[in-house]
Amino acid sequence: MARWAAEAVARDQMVLFAPTLDAVIGPDHPVRLFDEILAVQDWSAWEAAYPHDRGQPPIHPRVVASAILYGLSQGIRSSRRLEWACGNAFDFYWLVGGRSIDHATFCAFRTRFGRPLKDLFVQLGRTALAMGVARLNRVVLDGTRVKANCRREGLTAEAIARHLAALEAQVEGMLAEAQAADAREEDLYGGDGGGSGLPGELADLQQRRERLAQALAAAEAIDAKRAKRRDAPDAPARVPVTDPEAKVLPNKEGGHAPNYTPTVVVEGHGGLIVDADVLADEAESSATVPSVDRVAEAFGTHPEALAADGAFATGAALTALAAREIEAYMPVDDRASGASNPAEREDPRRPVTQAQWANLPRDAQQKNLSKRAFIYDEQADAYICPMGRDLPFAKTRTYRRRGGERGTYRVYRCGSCADCPLRGACLPRRSARRSIFRDEHEAQREAMRVRLGTPAAQAMASLRRWRAEGTLGVLKAVMGVRQFLLRGRQKVRTEWLWACTAFDLKKLVAAVGRLRRQFAAILA
Repeated sequence: MARWAAEAVARDQMVLFAPTLDAVIGPDHPVRLFDEILAVQDWSAWEAAYPHDRGQPPIHPRVVASAILYGLSQGIRSSRRLEWACGNAFDFYWLVGGRSIDHATFCAFRTRFGRPLKDLFVQLGRTALAMGVARLNRVVLDGTRVKANCRREGLTAEAIARHLAALEAQVEGMLAEAQAADAREEDLYGGDGGGSGLPGELADLQQRRERLAQALAAAEAIDAKRAKRRDAPDAPARVPVTDPEAKVLPNKEGGHAPNYTPTVVVEGHGGLIVDADVLADEAESSATVPSVDRVAEAFGTHPEALAADGAFATGAALTALAAREIEAYMPVDDRASGASNPAEREDPRRPVTQAQWANLPRDAQQKNLSKRAFIYDEQADAYICPMGRDLPFAKTRTYRRRGGERGTYRVYRCGSCADCPLRGACLPRRSARRSIFRDEHEAQREAMRVRLGTPAAQAMASLRRWRAEGTLGVLKAVMGVRQFLLRGRQKVRTEWLWACTAFDLKKLVAAVGRLRRQFAAILA
């Protein structure tokens, strides 16, 4: 006869002493540390947002925030699932003290406290620094793509204008009908007909009209910006109507869709996030300097060293980091192929041997010799080509890059290209002479190339892959932040900050638990 394990507690078993709610949660359950850590934070800014002179007493904001943060740490983002968990899961039920919190409360709460949430994020970081769990000597910066909460297909400015014109006509017709109805009611009842505000359907149309107007402005702005570029695409820009601030960008998983670009700065010791932001259409390089400045503002000091990928390494960013005495480790993107560079020879005046010509670095797009094949002579203020010939200074020009960066660069031009044996491999198409451009940040790029060959650079590159990419992987794969639930950049920023705060809190809970176990072992 088969035997099966009996139930631990019979459902109809009566008990003499009912267990307390606290007894249901084990002494080492992580939810206890979640509650303990959040209980000692400053909640005065949150409390100030509540009126206490009317209505029922509100639930303390720490309780609601604790449920949201704990839910995020468990991969629960939906407000309805959070409502269910608070009424059915023992750990959530214990955390909120048996209170009933509906999904609408969670929804409103998540977007209401952007500034206080940032303060809480900083408080947790300072707690980790004070405990020695986190350190700011080495940090890593990275970004990812997260889909926006809108349809994949966008509309052009022309299509949006057509939809807006049709909607305007519909709204005007409904307003005329509403005014006629008000006039009939006034004749029938006299005085005020009792209406209060727009009818529901008309109010929805008004909101839709506002969204279309915002999308139209965004599409026209993008088209105007594109028109100033030499390489402007022929097709007009398409803008997501439901979230015009999102931009159609390549997905990490392939294809294109409306996306935002969240960024994180992660400290290298404990892996806590010390800064978080969300970009829309800006290049990732625009986040480099503001990120480290926000870290300094929040924690009182700049990092000593920063690692990031090449997308963050503009010349202006390298110069700004050097001015802040931050040792940067970021690959400089010069689009050159080839690992070894025979142009970097002991005597630049001696031509590169013909056997090494095939190994000279080439531009990955143009296929001709890249700038790295030319050596700069600081004393002579000239470049030296692979054949040992000079490219002296010719003139100065100004530039404006796609991200809005402005500056000047110096032009160096060769006067002896006609009889050069490398002419075919060196000259760009339809050019009779080779020119090299050097902007005011080139010295920082050259110093970066030298630094990237050191053991410290290898260690920082390994740290970046481990800390930054691993952190983003946890946020997306474990915590489920693969698509934002909210719309609009400001709300999306707040949503990302909730997730990053929950990530840090989970790290802090694990660290405190580990320290307590170590102390207990020492005292035993």
